[in-house]
This record gives sequence, C-alpha cells and structure tokens, in this order.
Amino acid sequence: MTPEELRAKLDVIRENLEAMPRIPQSSFDEFRADFRNLPTALHLLQTTIQALMDLGGYACARLGVRTPATSRDILENLESAGHLPAGSAARFGPIFGFRNRVVHLYDRIEPRIVFGILVNERHDLAALCDLLLVLLQRPTP
Repeated sequence: MTPEELRAKLDVIRENLEAMPRIPQSSFDEFRADFRNLPTALHLLQTTIQALMDLGGYACARLGVRTPATSRDILENLESAGHLPAGSAARFGPIFGFRNRVVHLYDRIEPRIVFGILVNERHDLAALCDLLLVLLQRPTP
C-alpha cells in the first residue's frame, strides 16, 4: 500500500467518524423518522469498517504476520502474533462481521442493530483505528 493509499483510507475513516454524530441518535424513533438515516449510517459504517480491514490486512503483510484467510483472521493473527492486545479479536471481530452482513445479507439488516452500533459501538471503530495506526508506525521486521 502506498503512502497515498494509506492516507486515503485514513481520510475515509476520519471523515466517516466525524459524520456519524450528525445522524440523529437520541432515540430509535428519531433515527427512523428520516428514511435517509439508515442508508447513510450503513454506508458510513461499511466503508469505515472496510478501510479498517484494509489497514489490518496491510499491517499483517507489513509485520510478516500469517496471511489472513478471512476478515476476522486479520485480528486473530495480529493478536496471536502479539501485535494487538489480548481480547482484541473478540472485541473488534463483530465489527468486521457486521460489515460482511451489510455486504452479503443487505436484505436482512435490522435497523435497531444499526442504530445500536451507531450509538454504542462506533467508538470501537476509532479505538481499532488507533491500534492499527500504532502497528503501522512500527519498523518492519
């Protein structure tokens, strides 16, 4: 990944995280009141998570960690190699799983779950980004 590509992915994450609080979140009814909120939240979450997956995959390659076969393997491989704190795969794995659900099971997305992620779990996106940035700043082995 070139420095420009890395910067572009980080920009997507940063811009999306800045946009998410502008989606109504004081109540589920308020969230559902405007038909634009659900697709907007889904797009912001999906593209943020995809950029995080890309950063994680790049970190695996850069640090010489076993090549991940699945998106969840990115976190598990980084954790088992000692690059992520214990429990990271369990904490952040469902984030990657949600992205897969949006992409592959888009016709079965429950709006309450999207709202819950937006309200209660979006801070995990920033936390994972911070962890991955630390890894990407390490010298290569």
